[in-house]
Amino acid sequence: MRPFVLWLIWQNECTRQRYHIGNLLHDGDKYVFYYERSRKRRGLFEALENGYQPHLSFPDIGKKYVSNRLFGPFERRLPDRRRPDFLEILRTYGLPRDCTDMDMLRATGGKLATDSYEFVAPIYVWGNHFDFDFYVAGWRYYEGDQVVQHLKVGDEVHFRLEPENRQDSKAVEVLTDEGCKLGYIPAFYSEFMFNLIQNNGRYMARIESIHVEAFPQRKVNISVYGELLPSCQTQDLDMLHEISLEVI
Repeated sequence: MRPFVLWLIWQNECTRQRYHIGNLLHDGDKYVFYYERSRKRRGLFEALENGYQPHLSFPDIGKKYVSNRLFGPFERRLPDRRRPDFLEILRTYGLPRDCTDMDMLRATGGKLATDSYEFVAPIYVWGNHFDFDFYVAGWRYYEGDQVVQHLKVGDEVHFRLEPENRQDSKAVEVLTDEGCKLGYIPAFYSEFMFNLIQNNGRYMARIESIHVEAFPQRKVNISVYGELLPSCQTQDLDMLHEISLEVI
């Protein structure tokens, strides 16, 4: 059984660029947090070069922090279970009553108005297969709101490389079957998919959930499943998966 893993993302408020700076793991017994120290694109070291400073509660970027309960700074990001509208919040995110703290962090992102952190699902790699899911980035700038009423859970979507993109040469567009542009794969996932597609790797992408009334960045979630080829450059992801199992 693989551990429950979430990536911690930090966004530079000036450039709006987001970086994968850390990993939170839970194996049903203890929680582990550690910084993402691989030299991957849009990782911790690139974030540090662009203004990031380690979290005050986790100042040592070389340490693995371990706890028997969810770390306080992360627990405070969850809706209070004592709130009278707590069950309604769960329904809003499609969560059951017995959901775990990690389930809630994944569904809500653990976002606060006071900082630029967010939790997202990781890319899981096992053998030559992978899976992950993401919320479409850049939704408000493209055709999503024009077609969202016609989208259905289970609809297939397609990805298109955009190497001429001035902001990100590894950008990957998200398109409906009819060719409408919904937005992009978030940058901390896009290099993986860019390389996979460029090397003719196989994948299937479908709409996992739709929340019409949600914030633009949380409206449509896409799930991706696929198969890797030896030529795909996945060393960083393989290393992350191996480290994740070791620290637990």
